[in-house]
Amino acid sequence: MSLAPRIPLNRSSLTGYQMVDRYDELVAQNLEMLVRTCPGERMMDPQFGVGARRFLFENASTNVFESFKSKLLQQVQRYMPYLQIRNVKFVSSLDNSNVDENFLGIKISYFNTATGQMGTMRVAQVV
Repeated sequence: MSLAPRIPLNRSSLTGYQMVDRYDELVAQNLEMLVRTCPGERMMDPQFGVGARRFLFENASTNVFESFKSKLLQQVQRYMPYLQIRNVKFVSSLDNSNVDENFLGIKISYFNTATGQMGTMRVAQVV
């Protein structure tokens, strides 16, 4: 059973487009869209999105990390209330001198209350 098109869209000879057919994949895809979408980018819902890109161009600091985490929790509560964010870990040169100063990694651990499954999402960006 197909649940949604896989993003980014790719052709499939079987269904027309590649499809997501497992709930855990759909949840991961939806969370990624929520994290990567900037508020205002979706015309039908301008409040949607965490806007991870916007945080990448801020000077790395615990205040910026806390702002991202706060926005993430707010957005998940509104758009994906079946998820519980368990942990948000940032990887940057602030915490680890071996990490390039232009790298920011974010690891989001979550629990899906609807399926009882844990999941992890990683966002990595070099700016």
